[in-house]
Amino acid sequence: TRSVLVRVIRDRQPEDGILRSAGSATISTLPAANLRERLTRIATFTKVNRKGEEVATHPASWLVSAIDARGEWPGIRPLGAVADAPVLRPDGSIWQSAGYDAATGVLFEPASAFPAIPEHPTIDHARRAAVTLAEVVCDFPFEADEHYGAWLAGVLTPLARFAFAGPSPLFLIDANVRGAGKGLLAQTIGRIILDREMPVSSYVHDPDEMRKKITAIAIAGDRMILFDNLEGAFGNDVLDRALTTSRWKDRILGRSEEIELPLTPAWYATGNNVQVAGDTARRIIHIRLDLLAEHPEQRSGFRHPNLIAWIIANRGRLISAALTILSAYVKAGSPSQGLTPYGSFEGWSDLVRQAVVWAGLPDPCLTRVKLAEASDTSIDALSQLITAWKQFDPGHRGIVVSEMLAELYSQQRDYTSGDPAAIAMRSALENLVSCPAGKSPSPRQVGNKLRHSRRRVVGGAYLDMDTGKYHRSGAVWRLFEVTNG
Repeated sequence: TRSVLVRVIRDRQPEDGILRSAGSATISTLPAANLRERLTRIATFTKVNRKGEEVATHPASWLVSAIDARGEWPGIRPLGAVADAPVLRPDGSIWQSAGYDAATGVLFEPASAFPAIPEHPTIDHARRAAVTLAEVVCDFPFEADEHYGAWLAGVLTPLARFAFAGPSPLFLIDANVRGAGKGLLAQTIGRIILDREMPVSSYVHDPDEMRKKITAIAIAGDRMILFDNLEGAFGNDVLDRALTTSRWKDRILGRSEEIELPLTPAWYATGNNVQVAGDTARRIIHIRLDLLAEHPEQRSGFRHPNLIAWIIANRGRLISAALTILSAYVKAGSPSQGLTPYGSFEGWSDLVRQAVVWAGLPDPCLTRVKLAEASDTSIDALSQLITAWKQFDPGHRGIVVSEMLAELYSQQRDYTSGDPAAIAMRSALENLVSCPAGKSPSPRQVGNKLRHSRRRVVGGAYLDMDTGKYHRSGAVWRLFEVTNG
């Protein structure tokens, strides 16, 4: 893997399926023609003509290609993101001067002036700042106080993103009914941080298409991304991998080699009563709205009837309040709040989560308990698979995944009729890996899920590899009954 040369663009958005507001700063790979142009700005190239005279010339194509392919460029600054609001640095200071910050790799290009952050903020400053930010969401019906704490963590995360190591969790905003305001709640965060709506992407169940979207997000250097209006089960292997890493490896269209890119957006999603896959649920902070109203769209009496306009008018002091909480916590020595560890997200938990609790709010991770109870579909999926497995392999001979998939998804097979056992198995496998109905999962997807659920007992039975059987096409999986004693 290697790095790539990049440039920052604002006047043209990438055609990558991500919906971004006009003027959004994005990062793109540097075209060879642009690299050649830039070379001529910093150096004069000459050649000797047939008369023996030294004359000006363009950079040779081989030179441009060689520089592009180096993978390392001493003196060229690494770019982590482009921001138009100040950001927190690892030492608790705030980068609030226009230009490049070597400590974070962030290019700060302010579109407006921001109030100065106190150089030595205290816990009193932090608690007053939390009250200031609470004004933004005073009209939203949070299910419980911890869901407001989760919203505040969602505001702080993109500002703190370059002050902690490792990934950050996804903030899922859902509601019990349409019209409760989940989309508006998501955009309050975007308006505060970006001064515009945050970039929006559709969520796709197909892992390969999801991989392409995440690669596009990594290339563009998006600081925030929203999966809007989720439908069906949420979560697959590719998304799970993206949520637990801050580096992303993939191949860019038109390039044969694999490149490695920073992957540091703050992740958000919205939906109604979203069902989350078990592996994805542990990567999520839940922000839940609960509104007992038959016609929520007819509500009135809001303190801020035009909330977005109010945020735009007060954005400077809202940004200042959010950064004050973070800076004050770090300057106080990052005092531990005695919270339970949050595996895979230790860096985020040690800064953002702890700062929220230190400022007097409930632990954002408390929202994960109910989400896990309500949304963990892994047991249901495994139960469905075991039931189908009993029909598909009643003699307990064992199944090789690749051969089973080839049989189930043969082009000659009629998916709407035929063997009930095959229909049940196809449905169970598609549910297991969260792929569209009728689309064949890959042997690797199914194999990974089976290994993850290996020897997990459901209904008195479990799946495991048969170590006594070997097949040239892969492991042989069998269904075993639990025996007493």
